Amino acid sequence: MKRLALVAAVLVAACSTKETPKADTAAPAMAPAPAAAADTGMKMDSTAKDTTAAAKMDTAMKHADTTMKKMDEAKDAMKKKP
Repeated sequence: MKRLALVAAVLVAACSTKETPKADTAAPAMAPAPAAAADTGMKMDSTAKDTTAAAKMDTAMKHADTTMKKMDEAKDAMKKKP
């Protein structure tokens, strides 16, 4: 019983004390070197996106023009019927 009380007292004493961290005397770690600015092989070509958007716009405009032409033809056909 005395041993159990002694172990409990030691555990309580060990858990209740606050440990203060020691001051860090080690030199700070060096930052990694910056990436090389000359490496452009992996950069995305911005002109490819622009031409794709322009091509989509051209296709959309052609589709709209075709639709308008068909609507005009339909109107003309309706006018010609007596």
